[in-house]
Amino acid sequence: MKTMEIEMLPDVDVVDLDNGFRALLVERGPLPVVASVLWYQVGSRDEHTGETGLSHFLEHMMFKGTKEFGKGQIDVQTSKMGGSNNAFTDTDSTAYYFSMAADRWETALEIEASRMRGCLLDPVEFESEKSVVLEELAMGEDEPWRPLYQATESMLYQAHPYHHPIIGYKEELERLKAADMRAYYEHHYGPNRACLTVVGAIDKKRTRRRIKELFGGIPRAQERQMAIREPEPQGERRATLQTPHSVTRLCIGFPTCRMGERDDYALDLIAHDLGNSKNSRLYRRLVVKEQFVTDVSVMNEPRQDPGGFFILAELHPGVSPERVESAIREEVMALTQEGVAERDLRRIRTQIESSFLFQNETALDLAMKLARFEAGTEKGYRTLE
Repeated sequence: MKTMEIEMLPDVDVVDLDNGFRALLVERGPLPVVASVLWYQVGSRDEHTGETGLSHFLEHMMFKGTKEFGKGQIDVQTSKMGGSNNAFTDTDSTAYYFSMAADRWETALEIEASRMRGCLLDPVEFESEKSVVLEELAMGEDEPWRPLYQATESMLYQAHPYHHPIIGYKEELERLKAADMRAYYEHHYGPNRACLTVVGAIDKKRTRRRIKELFGGIPRAQERQMAIREPEPQGERRATLQTPHSVTRLCIGFPTCRMGERDDYALDLIAHDLGNSKNSRLYRRLVVKEQFVTDVSVMNEPRQDPGGFFILAELHPGVSPERVESAIREEVMALTQEGVAERDLRRIRTQIESSFLFQNETALDLAMKLARFEAGTEKGYRTLE
């Protein structure tokens, strides 16, 4: 029987500039659309005590005007051209992305070049947007899972800045000044801390030339510092949270590996076998058989520094967390002793591969995946091979 090999890596042209800027270009049809992602190696891991939440707050301010594009003009220009844009911040990165028609997409490049070093960061806008961020933080505290997940994360990382929530602490956000953000922006935002991916109906030669014109003269930022190493845990750490929610929830976290390391792939398989479908060990036992919980999920979350593996469960009323924890540990132990059954391994591999390939469906999905692997793994985008 013949086996079919699936091409995981598209044809990528790499543009490297003298100031450290890198761009990955993928020409792709037939739809006349172009997606671009500018991925900065700046996230909550770069923040120090007293400035938590700055990376996320700065993401908001990057839409508040530059020297070339005044207040509100970034969104207005995008909307006028029938495109879309957005951004996000996580532990390791901040990413800005556009999706536009192929005959007008270069405006996205002009916007990104303008705000890389030219954001206004107006003090009045800063104070106004601070209220928005604080409101976002308050709304997050009402989400049933966030306090529990953040408590688990803060115990998992005692010394490393992953200890802090991405959105920051209210007390520190309230004390931040516009000058603090200006210093953070100038320190971290620059071409050597960014990677651009462009996917779609592009002219590669013209795109390469335009990138050099717009980004080639931008001065470098400070190089990224290595975060403090997390010491080996000396034993279990436990916490009990009292929240206004009527449902009891449980989260268990384990320290793991970096994105793209060999264990990362094994942990993806383990996460599926333990709890990511109705065929998984924990779902069959805790939801169906013993009816201890209403829902269970498992997450393998690798990062640029060692990541975490999380098991989360929502308990039925009257069921003790101790009973659920005991059952989870029994299933984990059974997995380590028995391994994953061959029939389950085939199914899980197919599910993971399908999900991975679905990320190539749209130009934006592919641009996002290339940027994530380029910034987050030792081999860069070639990890996709």
